Amino acid sequence: MQLQLMPAKTEQGRAEIESRSRKLPGGLRSLLLLVDGRRTVAELQELAKRLNAPEDALQQLLSLELISGEGAAAASPPSIGEPANEPIAPRDGGSNRFGILYALMTDLVREQLGVRGYFFQLKLERAQDDAALEALLPELQSALAKKTSMQGAASAIARIRTAAEAADAA
Repeated sequence: MQLQLMPAKTEQGRAEIESRSRKLPGGLRSLLLLVDGRRTVAELQELAKRLNAPEDALQQLLSLELISGEGAAAASPPSIGEPANEPIAPRDGGSNRFGILYALMTDLVREQLGVRGYFFQLKLERAQDDAALEALLPELQSALAKKTSMQGAASAIARIRTAAEAADAA
């Protein structure tokens, strides 16, 4: 796999996160969770080391068809708010509000909480509709406040709510 590629979860990968049917070892499962179509192979390999995943963890996930080895080159990353290789359409068939909430919340977890946001990312992955994502906003605000400040966290959550309301208006 080329180091500048940004692997993404496949449908099988997303299903594995929800069902745990393959009973992946902890390091592989953790790495699968962190594959989001926005991190390069090089970044994921570094995270894999920290997670004590096998050296060939990405290759294993690829061979199990849980991730796609094809991805955008690092030279053209997705814009903020665009959920690269993640569901854009809501899982409940509703408005694009789900896609916007999911993308912005995932971005915040990735950028502000990093690996510490692992368990919160699991909750985002399990959310089935925009109401479930909105119910996680207070918890995200609390986690962000611990990492940044109360005011910064409140501002970030307000921006997410504003973007979601704009999606309803569109």
